[in-house]
Amino acid sequence: MLRGRRRQPASATRYNWAMFGRLVCRAARVAGRLTARYGGPRPEIAPDSTEGTVEPLRQAVGRALVPRWLAGLRTRAFTGLAAAALVAFGALTALVGAGATAQPDLTTSLVFQQAEHPWVGALMVAVSALGFPPINLLLVAATGALFWLAGFRVESTFALVAGASGLVTQAIKVLVARPRPDAGLVRVFEAVPGHSFPSGHTFFYVTFFGFLGYASYALLKPGRLRTALLWTCGALILLVGPSRIWLGHHWPSDVLASYALGLAYLILLVQLYRRVRLAPVTS
Repeated sequence: MLRGRRRQPASATRYNWAMFGRLVCRAARVAGRLTARYGGPRPEIAPDSTEGTVEPLRQAVGRALVPRWLAGLRTRAFTGLAAAALVAFGALTALVGAGATAQPDLTTSLVFQQAEHPWVGALMVAVSALGFPPINLLLVAATGALFWLAGFRVESTFALVAGASGLVTQAIKVLVARPRPDAGLVRVFEAVPGHSFPSGHTFFYVTFFGFLGYASYALLKPGRLRTALLWTCGALILLVGPSRIWLGHHWPSDVLASYALGLAYLILLVQLYRRVRLAPVTS
């Protein structure tokens, strides 16, 4: 005979309900903390100015934005690597200064330049072209103007600060004074002036396109625009480093150092943006 299903003792049933009650209470406390931190009387991210704006553009941007609390959570998920990135940059700077990266740099550069398919060369040239003036200056100015005309003056300012990050690399280049790759060692497609360490292109892409990618990830609702921006910004950041090596403009250690320093700069910028723009609104 099939035995009937055993019934749980009353004590076990009470224990299960008690555990369920604790979970519900804990979930309610977490929801309350999130509401207190990211909630407020103005749940949406609104333009910080309406003067001198283009009304259709402002309304279109407003419809594409997520609530403030969700933007805050996405921002927290985006950060946490600044300290490690700064340590990595410091270590690479010390190694470059001691000449310890010379042989690995040469070997890696030669490996990168073995890719000689025509489409590879066209892609590397196109990716790097966005980092040369006046194209990079026009990109930064156009992005800042677009935010400004939509009424998002804070975002416009942060985009300009992210785009002006090249000033940081120029100062470091003068201090380190590392020569660019020599045409007798690697293939140099076109000579460029200035020092080699760190890579200004890479740093600019990580900070500027990184901030645009962060803004797309954290602020926009899922959709074609958000997906296109994320893929474009991510692809440019990933490809700019190899393009600088392939063109013979930088050593691999220059590129790695710029990825590390750029990431630290970007995360600190995002944290400042969170404090300025995504802090809970109090009445």
